[in-house]
Amino acid sequence: MGVKELFSAIVTLLFHYRKFWCDLKDVAVDDEFMALRDYAVPVIALVQLAKFPLIGQPRQAMMFSIADFLIDIAALYLMMGGAAYILVRERSESIKAGILTVFCYSMTPVWLTELLYFTGSWSWLFAFLALSYTLVIGKNGLAVMLELDSDVTGSALRNTAFFVITVNTSVFLLIRAVMRLFNF
Repeated sequence: MGVKELFSAIVTLLFHYRKFWCDLKDVAVDDEFMALRDYAVPVIALVQLAKFPLIGQPRQAMMFSIADFLIDIAALYLMMGGAAYILVRERSESIKAGILTVFCYSMTPVWLTELLYFTGSWSWLFAFLALSYTLVIGKNGLAVMLELDSDVTGSALRNTAFFVITVNTSVFLLIRAVMRLFNF
């Protein structure tokens, strides 16, 4: 995925997520890790690079960005695994690739909002708004990509949302702790 396609996907996902999920469902996916390799990792890396001017100290910015990148990737894998466990109990067929795709795309607002974590006490509000929008995008994505029935997955979607909230809150607190470690 090129730079133009990446930014186009970000804009479409943020402002027309229903259309985005329907278009993505129509595209045949050969490689289940395409979303991770072609979308999630570049978006996280771009956000980390955008933090360099905000921090202003190259060595500390580089160390912080590497730590933050690793935290984001670990959280992404943790959320995918937890959601797969919760949703597989409700359904018998394998849904790993669909969950991977949904989480790689739906976490975009949280990753982009990390640039605003340097705003002090306002960062809680930005993190809350980004997480709320992520849940809206993710619920729609799970419904479209996995063709979930509303009666079967009501409790599973609620448990998945609670798990995502818990992991993202932990990630926010961990990033804030790393920021304090580097004296930002």
